[in-house]
Amino acid sequence: MTEASIPLVVRRTIEASRERLFSAFTNSQTLTCWFTPSPNISVEALKYEFEPGGRFHLRYEMPDGRKPCVAGVFKEIEPARLIVMTWEWQAPDPLENVPMMVTFRFLEAGDATEVVVIHEGIPSDQACTIHAEGWEGTLTILGNFIRQETEQ
Repeated sequence: MTEASIPLVVRRTIEASRERLFSAFTNSQTLTCWFTPSPNISVEALKYEFEPGGRFHLRYEMPDGRKPCVAGVFKEIEPARLIVMTWEWQAPDPLENVPMMVTFRFLEAGDATEVVVIHEGIPSDQACTIHAEGWEGTLTILGNFIRQETEQ
């Protein structure tokens, strides 16, 4: 266990405008196409109120049949710039009821956008490694989703 929680920071530059990337978060139908750490893990939005103070509740379906859920509240939303949300895994997840915070920043990078994910409150090094791999995978899938949409 770490004594003082150090935020996990994951960065990815994606060939798309800040507006286009931000729009991928704005509704549950789009979000469930890409907001997963792996192509073999599906995600369902049980609740998705994309507005400050709005709640979300997502259920993932793992290849082994487990269905972990995460829920939270959107604390801040600045179109094409910032999304801040609480992040709490639900029972029976080992991190159930551990309050965490996830921030997405969208930074201009020429014709592309740097997406920065800051995940705060992760209680252990092992959980930090798992979440780092998860956010890396999620950003890869987001980039692929945006690329496929652009090609259509």
